Amino acid sequence: MRNDDGLYNSKLVALIPYYDDELGNATKLIYEDKEILVGKTVKTVIKNLCTHYQFDLKASNNYYSKILTSKSAIPIPISTTLIYVQLKVREPIGKDDGAMGYFKLNYVDKIYTTNGDTYIRLKNKTEFKLLCSSNTGIKQLKNGELVEKLHKEVEKDKIKEALVYYQNEDSPAMKSDIARLFMKIDDILEKIK
Repeated sequence: MRNDDGLYNSKLVALIPYYDDELGNATKLIYEDKEILVGKTVKTVIKNLCTHYQFDLKASNNYYSKILTSKSAIPIPISTTLIYVQLKVREPIGKDDGAMGYFKLNYVDKIYTTNGDTYIRLKNKTEFKLLCSSNTGIKQLKNGELVEKLHKEVEKDKIKEALVYYQNEDSPAMKSDIARLFMKIDDILEKIK
């Protein structure tokens, strides 16, 4: 287990690129009830988040970019309840600077404009200024909702395939079957919280 595995859980609601004098390019992890600054770029944190959840970001981007007809700012559907949308939150200064913040779709309260500036507000009342129009921000949220819907359909299909298998096969449950069952139960319990 990696030292930073405890950073990645369902209470992680936003990842924001941040420059710190001591850490350099860092990432501010926003949770429902706290913030943590880590000395890694957003790109590295996203990579680690995907590794933690055993999620293939490249395959997901390839698949959803065709559906959304877009090659950038593709939502990241780690699970049906853990989908992050990308929105520009800063201008990059150097070559490896991240400009995109990642926001948990079902934790976004609203995107609004005031005095010509666009903001995103999370359900815990945390707000971030966006470097895009409110129309672009709302479009990204709608893309996230579409990806969520498609992801749920894929999950339903997987469950149907498993049911067909067990209806046609009279075989004992494998360890992997039991593990999947525990994962589904865990997912349901997470939704109930």
